[in-house]
Amino acid sequence: MNFIKPKIIISKCLEHDACRFDGQLINNKYIKKLKSFIDFTTVCPEVEIGMGIPRKPIRIIHDDDKIMLRQSETNIDFSTDMNNFSKDYLSKIKQIDGFILKSASPSCGISSTKVFQRKHPAPIGKGPGLFAAEIIKIFPNHPKEEEKRLNNALLREHFFTAIFTIADFRSVKSFDSLYKYHAKHKYLFMSYNQTLMRKMGKIAANDYSLSIEEVKNLYYESLLKIFIKKSRYKANINTQMHVMGYFKKDLTPKEKKLFLEKLESYRNKKTPISGINNMLYSWIVRFENEYLMNQSFFNPFPEELIEEEVSRFL
Repeated sequence: MNFIKPKIIISKCLEHDACRFDGQLINNKYIKKLKSFIDFTTVCPEVEIGMGIPRKPIRIIHDDDKIMLRQSETNIDFSTDMNNFSKDYLSKIKQIDGFILKSASPSCGISSTKVFQRKHPAPIGKGPGLFAAEIIKIFPNHPKEEEKRLNNALLREHFFTAIFTIADFRSVKSFDSLYKYHAKHKYLFMSYNQTLMRKMGKIAANDYSLSIEEVKNLYYESLLKIFIKKSRYKANINTQMHVMGYFKKDLTPKEKKLFLEKLESYRNKKTPISGINNMLYSWIVRFENEYLMNQSFFNPFPEELIEEEVSRFL
């Protein structure tokens, strides 16, 4: 299966350049592997506003109603520079499928950045860095992930599923291609949100005779929303059991037993969804079911991105 490369903005220090505050490059095996499958645009907001490499640490400071980006040793407040850069940089983005940002960074952290008060040395909580906060404001429904969370197989596969499915929407140029897109991803959408899936089907039907661009915009809004939350395991299991039903007369008792055992492992969050779907897909190929073979539910992203620790569950 051919996949359109997602367009992703990534913190430059992640597998691209040694620009972290301590002059280090952050290695991440998942991001390294993604380089062959994604069009990355790198950015280091701190370097962009003139901070050097290496540089003194900075902190998010909440002081009354103000949120500041302060360098403690120099007492310099970089808030205005960072906010201006963030707004200018992000306002120029016309097409993007998602973001991968540095965890805990005062500029790029999505939800893991320590927050301080000026008179208290200990952190009072966690939240977004200033650059990430602007991303959340301008792109509220786009997939966003921190690199450390990619170590979790379930979170990683959800993120990969989202960015590759959203990128695939760029193939939609006409009403006919929109119908085909919706049909291709029908089971996948069903496993995430049946209500939104039905709404998207009605949008694609274009009962109000809108232009293709108007319909695409409406559909795209729902497409982004459908991936805000991970797919529900109960909905996935219902879909997987339904698919298994296509082959229940052809499978051996041992195959059925193994499938149900792995399904229970998935229910208990010990096996990622790809572990079950790859088993089902092997039967789809074996029994030559063309209808199911074309469903993205079974191949939402390149299989090369499935790690060995996931494959062992097949």
